[in-house]
Amino acid sequence: MRKIFFPCVLLALVIFTGSSCKKEKGTSTPPSAPPIQFELLKEINIPNLPSPYYRFEYNAAGKPNFTSFASGLFMYDIIYSGSSISEMKNMTMVNKDRLQYSYDNTGRVNAIRYADSTGTVYKKICFTYNEQKLIKIERERKSGADFITEKTMTFLYHTDGNLSELSDHRHQINGQVGYTSVDRFEQYDNKINVDGFTLIHNEFFEHLVLLPGVQLQKNNPGKLARTGNGFNYKIDYTYTYNDKNLPLTKKGEAIITTGPGAGSGFQTNAAFSYY
Repeated sequence: MRKIFFPCVLLALVIFTGSSCKKEKGTSTPPSAPPIQFELLKEINIPNLPSPYYRFEYNAAGKPNFTSFASGLFMYDIIYSGSSISEMKNMTMVNKDRLQYSYDNTGRVNAIRYADSTGTVYKKICFTYNEQKLIKIERERKSGADFITEKTMTFLYHTDGNLSELSDHRHQINGQVGYTSVDRFEQYDNKINVDGFTLIHNEFFEHLVLLPGVQLQKNNPGKLARTGNGFNYKIDYTYTYNDKNLPLTKKGEAIITTGPGAGSGFQTNAAFSYY
């Protein structure tokens, strides 16, 4: 059996540089990056969703070499060039996509390309940074001979480095209705965050991408407020922790704030296990 871990605290890399899907620079062979710290998360599970929801495995050198989502809906072998990810290969029967990583000259991921089983690139994601923080993600998909932007995410941070605001804009293009949602995070604790990576994986049938070196949340938020032209709500979170200040459970008490269901509530739950 392979041992299972997950990168919980992802140390941000350095210096500001912009990246663009229109004008990409960098190399698919990354330079050496500073060492990344990892916490020993085994699985994340959510009631009434496929289990394990997230699962990670490591090689003998302590680097993640396999991850799966939604009980195997997506399963990836993680390939390295030196100490950095060069690609994630989906290993399911019906999907053999390869997520191909490119890096800037400071060792940060600046683009990820989705290549299908024939090698054709049909989507790409580009990343923009400000000093030590990820501030923008753009995802484009192929349309005829060109690529068109289908999704833009932007990020703002509190002075302590924790995420304060995440804006998710879906562009109105063929086959997709345009909308924008904004999530605001407040009242962070002083414990270790292990699920910040899920904030950029917010579509069930979309590929999971890992960004070692990017830290959206170092601690755990106590409050979330969702606004936009869709389903809006507020959530108060409570946590239990182990003796290493890692969360064991995350419970959310939510209130719907708009629409015919305004004022009614629902709960969210997640459980974390560790080696």
